[in-house]
Amino acid sequence: MTERLTTEDADMNRELKKEQTRARIKEAALALFSEQGYETTTVEAITKQAGVAKGTFFNYFSSKDDLLCDLQGIFAMNEVGKLKGTPGPLVPRLQLLVFELVKRFEMNKPLTRALFQGMLATDAALELHNRLLADLSEALLPLVLQAQENGEIRKDMPPAMLAQQAFQTYFGTLVIWAMEAGDEPLATRMTMTFELFFKGIAPQ
Repeated sequence: MTERLTTEDADMNRELKKEQTRARIKEAALALFSEQGYETTTVEAITKQAGVAKGTFFNYFSSKDDLLCDLQGIFAMNEVGKLKGTPGPLVPRLQLLVFELVKRFEMNKPLTRALFQGMLATDAALELHNRLLADLSEALLPLVLQAQENGEIRKDMPPAMLAQQAFQTYFGTLVIWAMEAGDEPLATRMTMTFELFFKGIAPQ
């Protein structure tokens, strides 16, 4: 019995260390992306700041692009969490959240195309992306319901459907923007698109 517990404790400690290492890498990357931008931040710089070996980075993330996707999901989850139960109109703050997400993780068109290629490249990458979306959708549902109760969003559509439409709007805008020629900023396109989205789900 004692031996079994010792083995379980060791397994738990290993998993805890892995989570701590993963968190350190994310924190280091987020700090560097904020200070010097995504493009100029190297994997070497991230691992140095996190205090881990370069090989350790690739035990957790297949590339810097993969890490960026993870960070975007975490940022969105944290911001959504801050809005839960707060008084006042939610729609303007949800619009601001989208704008802040785009501005905080500034992306160019080649990077955006590479991110989508990475997401769709393997079953494992797609499963991870879908899991992040499922977690974010679950976090969004109480906010959508709250906005419906506030009279900001139409009530004839289920909250889950509205959350799904928001994801389709976001990723659809990313794909079209990344495919097009021209130099229109993503923030401008995303802001205009979500203005139309929120008008479309406003009470009739």
